[in-house]
Amino acid sequence: AMLIAETGGLNAMIVDSTALPEQAVRDILASAFQSAGQRCSALRVLYVQKDVEKKMLEMLKGAMGALSLGDPWRISTDVGPVIDEEAQKSIRDYCTEMGLQGRLVAKLEAPKAGRFVAPHVFRVKGIEDIEREVFGPVLHVASFDADDIDGVIAAINRKGYGLTFGLHTRIEGRAQHFVDGIHAGNIYVNRNQIGAVVGSQPFGGEGLSGTGPKAGGPHYLRRFRKGPEAGTSVPDGRKVTATELADNLPDPALGGWSTRADRVAVLRKHLRGKGAAAIGAAASIDFGQVDLPGPTGEANTLSLSPRGRVLCLGPDADTLLAQTIQALAAGNAVLAVAPGAPAALSSLTGKGLPLAAIDGRPDPVEARALRVDVVAFSGTPEAARIVRKVIADRAGPIVPLVSEVLNPAAYAHERAVCVDTTAAGGNASLLAAA
Repeated sequence: AMLIAETGGLNAMIVDSTALPEQAVRDILASAFQSAGQRCSALRVLYVQKDVEKKMLEMLKGAMGALSLGDPWRISTDVGPVIDEEAQKSIRDYCTEMGLQGRLVAKLEAPKAGRFVAPHVFRVKGIEDIEREVFGPVLHVASFDADDIDGVIAAINRKGYGLTFGLHTRIEGRAQHFVDGIHAGNIYVNRNQIGAVVGSQPFGGEGLSGTGPKAGGPHYLRRFRKGPEAGTSVPDGRKVTATELADNLPDPALGGWSTRADRVAVLRKHLRGKGAAAIGAAASIDFGQVDLPGPTGEANTLSLSPRGRVLCLGPDADTLLAQTIQALAAGNAVLAVAPGAPAALSSLTGKGLPLAAIDGRPDPVEARALRVDVVAFSGTPEAARIVRKVIADRAGPIVPLVSEVLNPAAYAHERAVCVDTTAAGGNASLLAAA
């Protein structure tokens, strides 16, 4: 059976100095406190540019005061109860601890009866201060300097989660910079970051936030169909140590391969007719931005991004070549390890591609610590069971095992971007100075 998991996250939103404050505050409240913060997509960490921090927080506090807590059956209610007493106690205990640390920025009062937790806002230095997701109406706020945007992006990505991300800005180039840099499955610009619509915003995360493919996306149904596997036995070969594997692991950024638009053409040129089925499968996938339907005033796009590092294990020469072609076509770096791997991939090695080939068989236990994002293996069921167990025992994000010979979309992340194209206004002087 195929496993598709969505596991929540520490979702962030960034508000820069060009954002329209009223719109940003509206979307912050909805993202953080709607459904009492009990959405996997809910906002957990808000970054506000220091130039507008004071005004933004004053407006946020005032808007919080207008929220109505109570019976969720009443249309006037903004924030209802949490799911059970265990959740209520856990969230309250966390809020008490943060309050004792002097981090409280704002809070409301909760009804005495029922499983209510009042919305709270706490000050943090950044996402690195947060150890776990608090699944409730709790928002953390941090500030940043205008020239430290890349540092904020890096901090968010380092945390390892990647479900939703929100951005409020009037600078189109800055929006694209975040879209290109943030590792999150669903990115929302100038709107709230909850309530994905099937077909318009295919939903699902990456890293610690999920396995993919996205629910409601073009690759979802395909995941439930299992394609042909090679099922070949693993040939005898020398044992490859963990040190040799780590020393030969290519850099995904080598030569800007991941950002090239002509990857399939480059591979086809080097292969000169070899691996035709894999090249054809990769060429059938659109890795660029694809427009998705949506209401007037909203732009929805879906694109495929490289997963990072792929360990290709064959086991036979033809399967290894097919795996390598598809992984490279998706923009990944590839470490191919199998008996005869250098000969099987001779058309692609030494061509400036992020590819290394090692002749031999990796020791499953030693290979467990190798930092890879995908493993491709299409051997016998018994051998596949061993590989699957090894990668399942790893700490951190779930590493997918691609067992089908041809499945090019499995080597990429899906990223959906939703932009409110009606957003307008803001401080013109700050916009010009940003």
